[in-house]
Amino acid sequence: MKERISPYVRKLIKNGNNKEIALQFRKPRRAQKTFRFKSDALEEEKYSPVKGLVHKFKNRALIKLTLDCAGHCQHCTRSWQIGDKDGDLSEEEIVKCSEYIQNHPEIDDVILSGGDPMFTVLRLIFALNELLKIESVKVIRIGTRMPFFAPDSFKTKHFKELLKKMRFVAKKKHLVVLFHVNHPKELTKKVLGVLQLIKRTGAEMLTQTVFLKGVNDNVDTLEKMCSVLYYENGIRPYYIYRCDYVEGKEHFVVSLRKEEKIMTELRKRLSGPAYPTHVVDLPGGRGKIPVPLDFWIGARICLDFDGKKIKI
Repeated sequence: MKERISPYVRKLIKNGNNKEIALQFRKPRRAQKTFRFKSDALEEEKYSPVKGLVHKFKNRALIKLTLDCAGHCQHCTRSWQIGDKDGDLSEEEIVKCSEYIQNHPEIDDVILSGGDPMFTVLRLIFALNELLKIESVKVIRIGTRMPFFAPDSFKTKHFKELLKKMRFVAKKKHLVVLFHVNHPKELTKKVLGVLQLIKRTGAEMLTQTVFLKGVNDNVDTLEKMCSVLYYENGIRPYYIYRCDYVEGKEHFVVSLRKEEKIMTELRKRLSGPAYPTHVVDLPGGRGKIPVPLDFWIGARICLDFDGKKIKI
């Protein structure tokens, strides 16, 4: 995946002491390699019955509307795909995804992802219209980092149309926006303004974070980020992931023991709603497994969603 930084983020890096942001977008000079790391670490293609759609778990499905983004996060789980124009779903292909979901009424929760679905606003609006037609779909989630990559874009005509559509959707379905944030320096006044704009559509606002070495593997950093989100802006920190074992991302991976110590201390400092759930998204799509804190003593072996033992 090529290096790519949006003009807003580039200016942010240039104008301040923002090395924690810069590290997320720069390739390492020396790439580490290990047999445990793979390109499609979560084996999503294995669970893709229709182009762009991933159906790993019974009641939920994910649609990759596009494989393009305003910026290329070097820790991205789908870095092996990002930038591939063949991954942009046409309206006809979105309809096929919709038909699959319609034919599988057990799917009541749909995640619109990518790439970044908010990078292709009209495609996202079309997908929202399709999902609105499906009675069995109760929850629609949108994963994005656009408020950070390009906050000024939300003033444009197309984004105003999107926000209007989201207000309509939020009255019909449970609409959730999952905003990706890794460091408190990303939460500028402009970015927070956009998040509040989205919040006013009626969408539930949650965040997702990835543990990254040299970026946020520090309890004070995470405490500040979660405090700004929840206490000051009413946005709930949802997940903090262990970095996926994607080939070329080895330099980002924090030791699991250090993650555990950080999350244990963080739990002492934050109230429950301000505290994100620490999970490992197991290779092969075996589930997002919560990592135990140091309040308990036990083996470093977990069970996946199918009851299979996995050593972490």
